[in-house]
Amino acid sequence: MKNRYSQRVSVDCSVMFAGENVVAEGRILDLSLPGCLMESSKKMSAGEYIQLRLFLPDYQAPLHIALAAIRWAEGSKVGIEFIRTSQPEQHRLEQFVRRSSGYDGSSTLSDRGVLAGIKWDEKQS
Repeated sequence: MKNRYSQRVSVDCSVMFAGENVVAEGRILDLSLPGCLMESSKKMSAGEYIQLRLFLPDYQAPLHIALAAIRWAEGSKVGIEFIRTSQPEQHRLEQFVRRSSGYDGSSTLSDRGVLAGIKWDEKQS
C-alpha cells in the first residue's frame, strides 16, 4: 500500500456522482487533496470512473471533480482518487483541506502531478 502524502480530514457532506451507468448520491466521510472516502447505497467497483459534485460545508457552490476513479470498494464505502478538475476548483479544494487540517501547503497538487489537468487520453497511456 502507498504511503499517504496528504493528510485526510474528516468531513460529513453530501455528494452527487455520475458514471457511465449510474447517477446517485452519497456522503463524503473524509477528504484529502488527492481523493476521498465516500459512502453510498449504490454499489460501485474498483476501476470505475465518475464525476463528483461535493457539497462542502463552506456554503459555496458544489465543488466539481470532472474525473475521478474508484480505487477500492468495500460494502457501501469506496476510496476515490481525483484525477481531473479545473484550476479554481483545485485551489478551492487545497484551501478547504488546509483550513480543516492545518496542512502546511509546502507543495501544491500541481507540483505532485495530481489534478493538474490530466487529460483522459494521457491517463489511459
